[in-house]
Amino acid sequence: MFLTKPGFLCSVIVLAGALSVAPRSATPKFFPDDPIWSDDDTALDASTVGPIEDTNGYDFVINTFSRTGERRDVHALNVNTIDEVPDSSWFTNRIGRRDMSVADIVRGPDSRATLSLDGFIVSGDKGSGVQAGFRMIDPSDGNQMYQIELDPPSNPEMATGAEMIGTAFYYAFGYTTVEVYLAEVDPARLVIAPTARLYDPLIGDKRPLTRLDLDRVLRRGARMANGRYRVLVSKFAPGRPVGNFRYYRTRPDDPNDIVAHEHRRELRGARVFGAWLNHDDSRGVNSLDMLVNEGARRYIKHYMFDFGSIMGSGTTFAQRHRAGNEYIFESRPGWLTLATLGIYTRPWMHFDYPDVPAAVGRFEGVAFDPVAWRPEYPNSAFDNMRADDAFWAARIVSRFSNDAIRAVVSKARYSDPQASEYITSTLIMRRDKVLQAWLAGVNPVVDVALGPTGQLTFRNAAVDAAIAKAPAGYQVSWATFDNVTRDVRPIGDATSALTQVGAPAGLPGAAGSHVRVAIAATGGVPPSWARPVHAYFRKTDTGWTLVGFERIPDTPSR
Repeated sequence: MFLTKPGFLCSVIVLAGALSVAPRSATPKFFPDDPIWSDDDTALDASTVGPIEDTNGYDFVINTFSRTGERRDVHALNVNTIDEVPDSSWFTNRIGRRDMSVADIVRGPDSRATLSLDGFIVSGDKGSGVQAGFRMIDPSDGNQMYQIELDPPSNPEMATGAEMIGTAFYYAFGYTTVEVYLAEVDPARLVIAPTARLYDPLIGDKRPLTRLDLDRVLRRGARMANGRYRVLVSKFAPGRPVGNFRYYRTRPDDPNDIVAHEHRRELRGARVFGAWLNHDDSRGVNSLDMLVNEGARRYIKHYMFDFGSIMGSGTTFAQRHRAGNEYIFESRPGWLTLATLGIYTRPWMHFDYPDVPAAVGRFEGVAFDPVAWRPEYPNSAFDNMRADDAFWAARIVSRFSNDAIRAVVSKARYSDPQASEYITSTLIMRRDKVLQAWLAGVNPVVDVALGPTGQLTFRNAAVDAAIAKAPAGYQVSWATFDNVTRDVRPIGDATSALTQVGAPAGLPGAAGSHVRVAIAATGGVPPSWARPVHAYFRKTDTGWTLVGFERIPDTPSR
């Protein structure tokens, strides 16, 4: 059982007891405000939360050698009645629900087109992380804090480019991300604030940051031919940092956090996004929780954070061959190698990585298998991903056109056109494999609508994405639905070779009435396509409104 708040749990127990003896009329399937598109998970005061600061070592050990969270085949717990993820402090529907222009996709979370570091002052060391960097403030903007990060000398433009691309994609997916910009730093013009501090492990405390310290940091970065450094500039998010979130259970000190993280669809489905972009660093320590004030409310906003290790970038080096193909620790491959005295070698050791510019790192699409893809170590939410979660995420991936992908890559401003072209073509290839793997794994009927005159229309997401042929036809079964007793009474059946069909005679005409429509594909289709989806409509004064949608997968998708 996932963790929840004591008060909330008591309420649930009391309510469950009441419902067990209450008449069925006390629990309608749909309420007047369904479907809910905004989850108000900011209503309760969270000002007493304390920081959760997991280390890389702890995160690796706890997720690799213990069973974090639940592993069970259960429908995502935070979806609305039409099987979609509402907006919340975790997720905001963007490209998955509305059209985004290429310009909007590229802009991402950024509030300006470019950013100059002129007038900025070095305020201290970076704090943590393996990537070379430091912090600066903008005195002209109330000392707004920024983090500055450099590329490794071996791979100029690699980590900074990955951050720019990853941030734009994850923002468009629907996650909260910080603003990021590319800029150049002239070391001769850097000014250190008198209050700038640096943590010195020799004394176990902070001391004044000196020019010598700053020079040491810069020597760990790739220097441009003009003597400057290309840097990633990340704007600090508003609020007070309270550490990272975890991909399992709930945060016990946050009264708004009542859905176990391993059962949140946006965290389960993040496995699909991670596979597409090779974000093998998808783990709790690369997230950020901020306690924010909004009027009288204090609540936690959850950020996806740190995309320096995606695609072919390992942040401080080109990605390892293992990345995305095997966990850091897997006993079976090691035992096989030992038992065969080294004859057995991991398949990924033989993948062909083309000779590409250093800015690319190590990235490929030919051998990429989305289903077999692995992050660096187990992730509870990823392990709970079902076929319906994967379908939800794959639909979002399908919304990125070739032109949009190319435009996002251009945001990285690679100096070598070959780097841009290779990354673009590889992302397109991997996108198509993601769609092949997960878009046809369930009945792909989407966007079901019932017009005022009884004309039913829908779409087939797999056919629209050109990864499957249209079925021979569709079987459509109509029934009235009693929202109080939940009784279903058939009205009639119809078949259609198209994704539209007229309703039979006998649809209820009274406002508040409900009908259920079951839609299944026919004619040599995959078994999951033959399993009908159920769409529920409520009659209003002006027509029919979709209030429910049920898509039931055959088996969990791992």
